[in-house]
Amino acid sequence: MVQELIQQLPEVRRSPRLWFERLTLFREAGPEHVLRTVTFQRGLNIVWAKEPVAGSASGVRAAGHGVGKTSLCLLLRLCLGDTAKAVSEVREELFGEFPQGGVAAVLHVEDQVFTLFRHFNTYKDGIALESDDINALWGEETGDTDRSFIQHLSDTMMAKVTPSAIPETDQAIEWRHLLAWISRDQGSRFKSFFSWREGEGTGLQRSRQDPPIIMRAVLGLLDQAESSLMSRLAELETDLELAKKQTAALLHEPVLIRRRIESDLRAWRNLPDSLPMHAEDLFADSVVKEVRSAADKTASALQDWNERQDEAEQNLAKLRAEVTELQTQLNRASLEYDYVEAARVGDEDAYKTIGVKLLRLTQLAGDCQEGNIPFSKCQHIQAEVERLQVANLRDERDKKSLNRAMEESASRAVAVLQRKKQLEVKLQSLEMTETELVGKRNKIREVRDKTSHEARRGEELLVEMERWEKSAGSLVSQAAIDQSCAKSDGIGRDISSTRTQLAIVQKDLSSREKRIASIMDRFTGELLSNDAFGAFDPRDENRPFRISMRGGEAYRVLEVLLGDIACLMESAGDGSAFPGLVIHDCPREADMSAGLYEGFLLLTNRLQKAFEVGENIPFQYIVTTTTPPPEELIGSEQVCLVLDPSFDDGMLFKRRFSEAI
Repeated sequence: MVQELIQQLPEVRRSPRLWFERLTLFREAGPEHVLRTVTFQRGLNIVWAKEPVAGSASGVRAAGHGVGKTSLCLLLRLCLGDTAKAVSEVREELFGEFPQGGVAAVLHVEDQVFTLFRHFNTYKDGIALESDDINALWGEETGDTDRSFIQHLSDTMMAKVTPSAIPETDQAIEWRHLLAWISRDQGSRFKSFFSWREGEGTGLQRSRQDPPIIMRAVLGLLDQAESSLMSRLAELETDLELAKKQTAALLHEPVLIRRRIESDLRAWRNLPDSLPMHAEDLFADSVVKEVRSAADKTASALQDWNERQDEAEQNLAKLRAEVTELQTQLNRASLEYDYVEAARVGDEDAYKTIGVKLLRLTQLAGDCQEGNIPFSKCQHIQAEVERLQVANLRDERDKKSLNRAMEESASRAVAVLQRKKQLEVKLQSLEMTETELVGKRNKIREVRDKTSHEARRGEELLVEMERWEKSAGSLVSQAAIDQSCAKSDGIGRDISSTRTQLAIVQKDLSSREKRIASIMDRFTGELLSNDAFGAFDPRDENRPFRISMRGGEAYRVLEVLLGDIACLMESAGDGSAFPGLVIHDCPREADMSAGLYEGFLLLTNRLQKAFEVGENIPFQYIVTTTTPPPEELIGSEQVCLVLDPSFDDGMLFKRRFSEAI
């Protein structure tokens, strides 16, 4: 029967995609510090923690626990790049016992052989070589780091997984997810097929839906059509949720808008909540009536303040024009004073220089304030210009003429000074008046701006209320709601259609699904009886592998074990991305009966023997146990390691630690 099953497999690999050849423990890095070497084979590998004969030992040495079988599984996981909490804890504890120690493994990855060494010290980089010689690790040649190898292992193992991400969430399917499956944490107690890690989880976004999808992706059971439909369904469900929220918002929006407008209207005039918004009686008070009255008063006040501001601006402009004109006269008077002062003290250079500046008086436009006549007709100005021009035209060597001109100018010094002072006093008075006008103008502007803001606010609130009353329940508003509802209905129809297509695709079992189901059924019949049958439903989120027998936890554990072995068998073909490696730590202790457990190991052994006929063993199964293996396997190469707590050399690390690991 087993031979017939193997013949059904499409293509049989000569070896698993991933398997261990050796594992060596070192107390220190170096070939002379080997603690123990464990040799594995393709097929079945039993690590037996042998319990001493009754009465031959006592205390902790009287049981097959704490000898290192779980530590061995954790070290295998460490060599596969597992970073789970249990792996980190055992690594830290071993670092405390062997600070310079580490673990080496000879691994086969897609028919390439690698030797890997990882320190117990987390902060030290290990080494990996493309070789099967552990001693080569200590040579002069160096290879890649252990982290580089782990990345290569991850990339290689995940290369065939399709799709590479979970369709509904788009979360990438990673090596750590698959690693959690093929090396189940002992704490999960084999509760169900998808109980891979206990407590810390697997890092998947959805703990219930995602493991079945990963299983199907790895086994090649999730084809492109189904994956696309699942992604499409997830997108549509998200779109539907958004569309429903939009519809709800459109339905609720008028209520929210009205509440906000009413609140603003009452707050503007500090009106009580008891005052109605509208009054049925023409003479009764209401919020709208109060607001309209206040808005009209504010608009009238605004007009008055606008007029006041215009008047203040005009007065200020007129005064500033006077200040500008007076400043011009003061500048000219100051220049004249400097001119006559230079003449009085006999400073010829200053007299000439200032005289040149006075030439610009000829360009003055406007009226002379003192005479109220144009500058061009002012005798005082014209006399000064004529005197200046005569002085400049004469020969500078004619000192007599220059002195006479200076004397005539100096004789007017008192009058010029008096006129200059009068202009200064008048200018100071005008500037003080300007300051007062600016202050008054600014106060008027401030009140006017505040009144303008109030007027606009009242008008805006009334306009907004009127617009809302016209639009609420209007054809435009209802059209938006109808359009949103129609969008939701359309998405709902698309979801129904997509679900129907997905159901049709899923109903049509692939040949691989049928083959895995057949393998599970044959295993069940071989192990139990022809009356029992096994089934496989890849979309079951709890028990994808089932057996028809009722027997409590024992049969539930058996479902998990047979399911993993069925996946091992399917990995013999190239269509599966399953690594062909499974590590089980003490499944017997997970409430499984001794008889079922023994039958399961014998079945696995028969599978190996059947493959050996063609010298092709495409799987590796490593299992630890405290229960003695079947008699026919004791002493065989299938039992790769026997641990015995009754003496130190029987321990994995050849001595017992203060706390068993």
